[in-house]
Amino acid sequence: MTKIKDMSKRERKVLDACHNGWFMSGEYRAIMDGHERSFNADSKRLLFKDVDKWFSSHEQNHADLPLLVKYVAA
Repeated sequence: MTKIKDMSKRERKVLDACHNGWFMSGEYRAIMDGHERSFNADSKRLLFKDVDKWFSSHEQNHADLPLLVKYVAA
């Protein structure tokens, strides 16, 4: 993983959303402007990796919109 000081604005946004939404391993949901996707993660690092990949595919049209990552189930 890239050091925080070397992250792009997008990566930092995703990292903050994952960090704020992290509770424990389980199912998570990322939501942004009506787009939603579920992820299963055992660590913050895995959650970040998956959400970052998903978010980067939407970055062109939705980069300035808020991103919410929330814990759904164990």
